[in-house]
Amino acid sequence: MNFSVDRDQLIDVLVGIQGVAERRHTMPVLSHALLTVSGETLSVVSSDLEIVIRCLQPVTGGEPGSIALPARKFLDIAKVLPKDSPVKVDSKDGNYVEISSGRSHFRLAGLPPQEFPEMPEKPSGKPVPVDGELFGKLVESVVYFASSDETRYNLAGVLMEKAEGSMLRMVATDGHRLAMAEGEAGKIEELLASRKVLVPKKGILEIRKLAETGPGSIELSASEKFLFASKADTEVWVRLLDAEFPDYRQVIPKENPYTVTVDRAAFAEVLRRVGVMSPDKSHNVRLSFSGKQVEVSSNNPDQGEAQDLLEAEYEGPALKIGFNGKYLQDAVSAVSEEKVVLRIKDEVSQVILQPEKDASYLAVVMPMRIF
Repeated sequence: MNFSVDRDQLIDVLVGIQGVAERRHTMPVLSHALLTVSGETLSVVSSDLEIVIRCLQPVTGGEPGSIALPARKFLDIAKVLPKDSPVKVDSKDGNYVEISSGRSHFRLAGLPPQEFPEMPEKPSGKPVPVDGELFGKLVESVVYFASSDETRYNLAGVLMEKAEGSMLRMVATDGHRLAMAEGEAGKIEELLASRKVLVPKKGILEIRKLAETGPGSIELSASEKFLFASKADTEVWVRLLDAEFPDYRQVIPKENPYTVTVDRAAFAEVLRRVGVMSPDKSHNVRLSFSGKQVEVSSNNPDQGEAQDLLEAEYEGPALKIGFNGKYLQDAVSAVSEEKVVLRIKDEVSQVILQPEKDASYLAVVMPMRIF
């Protein structure tokens, strides 16, 4: 196997697969990228057994062949090669390659291509185009609400389902908070008309990364076990979570009679400021609702306390509600409008947070008991 390729194009391909190459995995080959030359095309594949990424790159002078090379070390080499010379890669006996550019020469050890995991098949269904910017926005709005606790398998991902009409809905929860976002997605019923898919957090972040590589749509299709995404010369397979996502509709309060309207940017800044003094583990803050203002405060018994005032539109009884301040910050960060509305009931019930006008996003946050 040998080929010649532009240095910057090679770096772009290798950067694109780094998020999946597992440097600390018990299977050494998973820290490698599988390089395959066929005709004038180089295929670079990275896998952690749950996610597979394949990038295709045109090359010149290619001779067919395959080898698995250390993904990180190959990228490190490519970055230090001269910028004005093409990169030449030649395979040698003993699973080595010689990498040269200008007067620079490297010899890099690899592994036999047979050790690399088998590629999954592409789903047989017709791909459905979804606007890349929309997909990225939906993921960004909900993904950080998914659980990071590996024992809570059914909460460790993002639910994708078809909502009313041709709306794509994404939902995530960790049991203490929930986020739901939706957007117009054209022919999404062809993908999700009769099913929902639960996509692991790491996998959907890789698809978001692909979706946001320039303008245009991302194409999605699904098999029984995988969600497949493609855009331009890159393809991503993500193994779906085989678990039952909870009925999230039961978590969303039906009757929260009091509304509090605040400026989004000011609210985010106050939460960030007061959060400096909140305990490191619980991040608890207290919101005191009264009249035309909200007092946001935190107390750390070992270090001190902080408080700040926020102008608000509120007509209701005086209430003091404790929250995990980080959860509120995550919810507010997903709002792009100038105003944020909190719908509250009492000091022990879930709170709904959503934009003042846009009904396509909402977050639900459980209160905390603060003494």
